[in-house]
Amino acid sequence: MSTVVPLVTPLVQPAADAQRQLATDDGAVYDVGQAHGNVRTALYTYQTDSGTQNRELREGWTGGSADRQAADATGMTNTAKDISEYSAQVQSAVQEAAGILKVGQNSNQQLIDNFMDKAAELLSAASALRAAGDNAGAQAKISELIRLGAQVSGESSTNLEAVMAQLTGVVDKLDSSGATTPANADGGGNPPPAAYNSGGGSSHGGGGGGGGYHGGGGGGAVATKKRLPVAIPPQPGTGVAINLPGGGTVMAPNETAAKAVRAALTQLGVPYVWGGTAPGVGLDCSGLTQYAYHEAGLDIPRTSGEQDIGAEVPSADQLMPGDLICWEGHVAMYIGDGQMIEAGDPVEISPLRTTNMGMPFVGFYRPTG
Repeated sequence: MSTVVPLVTPLVQPAADAQRQLATDDGAVYDVGQAHGNVRTALYTYQTDSGTQNRELREGWTGGSADRQAADATGMTNTAKDISEYSAQVQSAVQEAAGILKVGQNSNQQLIDNFMDKAAELLSAASALRAAGDNAGAQAKISELIRLGAQVSGESSTNLEAVMAQLTGVVDKLDSSGATTPANADGGGNPPPAAYNSGGGSSHGGGGGGGGYHGGGGGGAVATKKRLPVAIPPQPGTGVAINLPGGGTVMAPNETAAKAVRAALTQLGVPYVWGGTAPGVGLDCSGLTQYAYHEAGLDIPRTSGEQDIGAEVPSADQLMPGDLICWEGHVAMYIGDGQMIEAGDPVEISPLRTTNMGMPFVGFYRPTG
């Protein structure tokens, strides 16, 4: 391959230039997410402290001054809320843009890799034909290589244009959103995922192992939770066994949960695609969990913000395979042994965690509960 590179580099140069334009600084993207998570945490702390102080003042202060103070406090609280919500939208926009760039970069790199492999085959064939005295055949192979290079350049250009169009859409969406509605981060019709959930636990911190895991919340931010019944612990001996990729065996609470875990595991290595619902082709976080439960015979909602369903699991040490780990903007499925499967880039198994790019952590849920 090393002898091929100097010969074919000019043919693939446009694709290489596109690849540089699609490059992302994953560390910087993570830092932006953490910074906006800290902004929301600080504003929430301010609102909580301000509310306490206002209540104390109202208890011992009346009259016009008290009324003006109360009005000012309400205005400041509303402003802090607006800033917090817009910060969440900016964070989601950054994550969405990073996810779009990452997918575009992966697609472009695949074009380059496939071209280099084919170029090596064509040049080797041309050399063999020339050595055998078939100059016309050798020239035909070189012509095919040139045509292939032009095709790759065109495809990489189209890929780059598509990525830029998507990024423009992200900016337009942020510009038109104002500061009224916090963004959801998965691709079910809201600003994105995951995504970008790329790297799972290794990128976003957190961790855990088995029943001893008691991770903290999503960076201190507060999530909105539904009032659901608590999952009833399964009785000993009533579970369904699942074999994990590492060789271990875990017990799901029922056949539906077991089938969902098995279906999710079949998608390991599938690329992350924002809004993706195509198994084997491209999935986002909630696309993966929705697909897995559909295969198990249970239809759950499309987006991560709607998948906190069934019964709530009170703590991490009560998690069972098939349970969902939900944030405001991301969702993963617990598979047992202190691990979860999620649509990072690609779909992967990660250590159990409750942090994800500063997103508020919602809780653990058992759709079959």
